[in-house]
Amino acid sequence: SSSSSSSSSSLSSSSSASSSSSHSSSSSFASMNDVVPLIDAQTAAILGGIDKFTIQQHYKFWDNCAEQPNTYTIFNMEKQQAIMRVEEKSECCSRCFCAPNHSVVLEFNALDPSGNVIFPVITMEREGCCSKNCLGCIICADCCANEAFVHAGRVEGTAGKMPKDMVIGRAKVPIGGGGLTPTIQVMDRTPTSDNHFATVTGPTIFGGCSELCCSVPFKVERVGFDGKAVKVGDIATITKMKPKSFSGAMREMLTDSDLYELEIHDRSVTPQQRATLIGTLLLMDYMFFERDIDMCGVEDGRVYINICNCYCFGAVCPCQLKAPKQG
Repeated sequence: SSSSSSSSSSLSSSSSASSSSSHSSSSSFASMNDVVPLIDAQTAAILGGIDKFTIQQHYKFWDNCAEQPNTYTIFNMEKQQAIMRVEEKSECCSRCFCAPNHSVVLEFNALDPSGNVIFPVITMEREGCCSKNCLGCIICADCCANEAFVHAGRVEGTAGKMPKDMVIGRAKVPIGGGGLTPTIQVMDRTPTSDNHFATVTGPTIFGGCSELCCSVPFKVERVGFDGKAVKVGDIATITKMKPKSFSGAMREMLTDSDLYELEIHDRSVTPQQRATLIGTLLLMDYMFFERDIDMCGVEDGRVYINICNCYCFGAVCPCQLKAPKQG
């Protein structure tokens, strides 16, 4: 597609040495399915053997005082077993003043059955403020568009400036943002560039108080070579889950802690594509659901209730009820 070609050159610099070493260490599952297998055998086995993931964002007490780096745990939904922990690395200043549009690096680490970190699996980067100051606005150029790169293993560096030789996929919002439909294009690594293999789309209205009673589903549709969705059913579903209890509703109202589910419907989705979809899910969390106290608050001395948010060409617009001014 035209949007994927803009960054294809950044994915084409893979060295032959890293590719050959990855082939020798990758599992047969990954070697048979991923066009350019870069993740290690253990990571491929973990991702390739699970079709239902739960992603829980951790609650942090000090988050209501000052913006804290996010932490997530990824579970095998069927076994209710923690398999990975994700830690955000970001600069304190940009996080406090620009969140949720700040630059972030997310480090994924595999966990043993006791919940201890055993080895790094993937790294994700999303460039934001202050180098991309227009994130969150109507998307009329690349500088306004959210984009995330997913790398195999642990990669060091600053978001937006990391080497791209170990990139296994990326996710990007197209110019125009999909109009009134939240849209993210998901790319897979190929030997020469990248391939737009899926598109994530969601509802126009979400968030705010509507989160208390409604889960928010996002469809993941396979894309053909012409860039259009192939109507063979969704290959996966990403769902922002509604709270299941009163305490969960209170946490939803007062914190940024969220719960997501990723269900793979098509078993042909490869381990690296699954890793990219998990990265896309976390990008969506920053884009749509990381707004501080999104349901109610005080602004200019007036109490407001945020009924929901409306998506419009890449921007998220709150629909609020405000108390009248006194006097």
